[in-house]
Amino acid sequence: MSTTVEVPVIEGPDVGKVRVTSPATGELAGEVADFDAAAVAEAVARARAAAPAWAETSLEERVEALFRWRDLVLDTPLVPETLVRESGKPRHEAEGIEVLYLCELIRGMARLSHRALAEETRNPRLFLTKKTRLVRHPLGVVGVIGPWNFPILNNAADAVAPLLAGNTVVLKPSEVTPLTSCVLRDLWVKAGNPRDVFQVVTGKGATGAALVDLVDAVMFTGSVATGRRIAARCGERLIPCVTELGGKSPFVVLPGANLERAAEAAAWSSFIHSGQVCIRTERIYVHASVADRFEELFVSRVAALRQASPDPAGGAHDLGAVTFARQIEVVERQIADAKAKGARVLIGGARRGNGPGLFFEPTVLSGATHDMEVMREETFGPLVPVMRFWESAEALRLANDTHLGLNATVFGPPFEAEAFARRLRSGQAIVNDVLVNYFGVESPLGGWRASGLGVRHGGEGLRQWTRIEAITTRRFLLAPVDRFLAKKLAFPYDPRVLALLRRAMRVLYRRTLAEKLRRPS
Repeated sequence: MSTTVEVPVIEGPDVGKVRVTSPATGELAGEVADFDAAAVAEAVARARAAAPAWAETSLEERVEALFRWRDLVLDTPLVPETLVRESGKPRHEAEGIEVLYLCELIRGMARLSHRALAEETRNPRLFLTKKTRLVRHPLGVVGVIGPWNFPILNNAADAVAPLLAGNTVVLKPSEVTPLTSCVLRDLWVKAGNPRDVFQVVTGKGATGAALVDLVDAVMFTGSVATGRRIAARCGERLIPCVTELGGKSPFVVLPGANLERAAEAAAWSSFIHSGQVCIRTERIYVHASVADRFEELFVSRVAALRQASPDPAGGAHDLGAVTFARQIEVVERQIADAKAKGARVLIGGARRGNGPGLFFEPTVLSGATHDMEVMREETFGPLVPVMRFWESAEALRLANDTHLGLNATVFGPPFEAEAFARRLRSGQAIVNDVLVNYFGVESPLGGWRASGLGVRHGGEGLRQWTRIEAITTRRFLLAPVDRFLAKKLAFPYDPRVLALLRRAMRVLYRRTLAEKLRRPS
């Protein structure tokens, strides 16, 4: 019997359909419209028409609109139920991570927005008769293109900052997991918010490409290869592009670390959502003096993980299905490569079950080296390798030996671990804990190198969705002086004025004693 979810299908022209299959059961989960270029253009046109009114809406009203939306999301069981069915993740992760994150993001960014988006005044030092006001304007229509692994956290949630900044948003979710986005868009309208301010267009790659060609800015989360293509197209169009791409996050265990806590943290950060998380632990480096004990503790934690088909009503298990079948192929290829080069499988290593569900055992490799694909290329699945090191300098070199730089974890004595973290080439690092930094929405979060451009979170994550206008005006009380200076500095040039400017420059720009003392030797 089919377990098709009844979800709203985005209104639009008569286009094809995309079938969504549950990765846990292989059954049909739902169908959505496959927007073609014309349908995308129509949606963007509606968003553009709605943009001026939304931009003129006060920040307080925009915050209130997001709060109404959040309240409905919290009160609608269909949200986590749909998310579980289409992604295969446990109910705990659907509700206790994704829904929680959306709620916290709206709360935190709403609070930050009043300062981050506020008008600023700057006083020019050279022209004391003037003042400059910095005014932020929304970019217009923002296209959000989301990944399949987090239907809320990296899809609808990425609309929050652009909406607060006064933009309208058109979201294109992955064709693998689009159903939750449809539910959330329906709740946006049900909350009494303007229909065309937040829209969803569903479909495959062509849908996303059409969106990039039409919007005023892009937020993309996904693979490095696709991110490069989107960034290149945005560069051609000279529009802003924010990307969060791949990660190969290191987890470093220094001598003196709390090994039991490190093993617990490694198990969660390696296998959350069956390893399909951009900032999850992708490779573990352990000092040789504690490696045997760490591996023993780590494997015991992994062995205790409960893997099962997710129950939409919520069941007691830790791991669900692999959402995207291609990731199982990546895991199997990397295991074979690592074993051929000397690695050992400590636990797992095979598909689980013979049914239609996409399940793979959580797998730990020992004896990994940097000539193995699993240590250098993103896995994005339930597999993690462990490599030993003898010197901290060696661990630092290995952790930084990657073309990516999204996240990192260091376990060890606090001061030593923080000093190590400061030398990592990564967008963010966390000491003696894992993953919780993603929920610190007050601080910017972004990738270095091929892991992305721009950030999400923090005031920086709000301001990037605005363009700045600097408006310079005359100080009212100094108007006579201003008029006098304007006359003297403009045509016709007066040699006497230039002589005064020469003397003034020598007074203004002669190095002071304090500046001389700061001068490097």
